[in-house]
Parts: sequence; structure tokens; C-alpha cells
Amino acid sequence: MSALQEREAMFPALQASIERFTSEMSTIDEMVHVLLKGHLLLEEALALIIDQHVFHRENIADARLTFAQKLNVARSLCLRKNNLGEWELVAAINGLRNDLAHRLNSPDRRKKLDKVKTIYFREAADFGRIDLIKTQSDHEIIFAACAHCAGFLATCAEDLRHLRQAIYEIDRNMNSELPPFEL
Repeated sequence: MSALQEREAMFPALQASIERFTSEMSTIDEMVHVLLKGHLLLEEALALIIDQHVFHRENIADARLTFAQKLNVARSLCLRKNNLGEWELVAAINGLRNDLAHRLNSPDRRKKLDKVKTIYFREAADFGRIDLIKTQSDHEIIFAACAHCAGFLATCAEDLRHLRQAIYEIDRNMNSELPPFEL
């Protein structure tokens, strides 16, 4: 018996772990790839919304907010868009991502994916190409859902950028003797 065979015989759990790792790493799950990147982009967009309201961002960074906390804070800061269904879609994408991030072969994957798809198809019902998107693969639908949310969050951030400019103008009028506030 070779040294390798001896080790394999002594450590069957190690061998099983190596085999599973090799198996999982030898394939690319496109939906997971798209979901993880899309989730990161949505988290950046949520941070941008919050950043439009704070004047000392380091304090927010030090708070180490979770995605769900950023979602709720950002939603609370949006004047007229706080009750739109896109917030539910962002939350569903986060739920799917959390499930997949903690269990590669989650039994809830299909249920959470279907929830994302249902909400996305409802919120994008007026989009001219939604019927075509419905026929695409899961990773392409997740891509479209994340892109939809990213666009929505960009409009929220733009609204708040205008508010931020108004605050700067008020500050200049109230504190003309002080240097302008800059980030």
C-alpha cells in the first residue's frame, strides 16, 4: 500500500472533503456568479444613497451595517419611492444571496429564486422586453432583476444628490464666513 493510499485509508473524512471541494470547484454556477456580483453592486448603490444623507461617512462605515440594515436605512431616506416594489425585490435578492452564500446546495434555492422572479416580473411588467426575459435562463433573469434594482437605486441616489446640493446651498447661506463643507 502506498503512502497516499495509507493516508486515504486513515482519513476518509479528509478524502471525502477533498472530493467534494474538487467537485464543487470544477464547475461554475452562473447564477451564483451573477447573483454575488449583482448583490455587491446593489450594496454599493445602497451605500451611495446613505452617503447622500450623511456628512461624516466614516461614522457610517464604522457602524458596519449589514445589507439588510443598509436596505432599510436607504429605503427610509427616499422621499417618494419608499413604498415601491423594487425594495421588496432588493430584499428578495438579498434573501437568495444569503441562502446561497451559506449553503451551496440549499433546499430553499428554488423557492427563493422563484420569489425573486415573481417580484421582478411583477415590477417589470411594463418593460417591453419582459416576455423575452421570462424565457431566459435563471442566471439571465437574475442579471435582469439585479440590473432593474440597480437602475431603481440609481434614480433614488440621483434624487438625493439634488437634495444634497440644496443642503450645501443652505449651508453656504447660513455659514458664509466658514469654508465650504466638502467631503
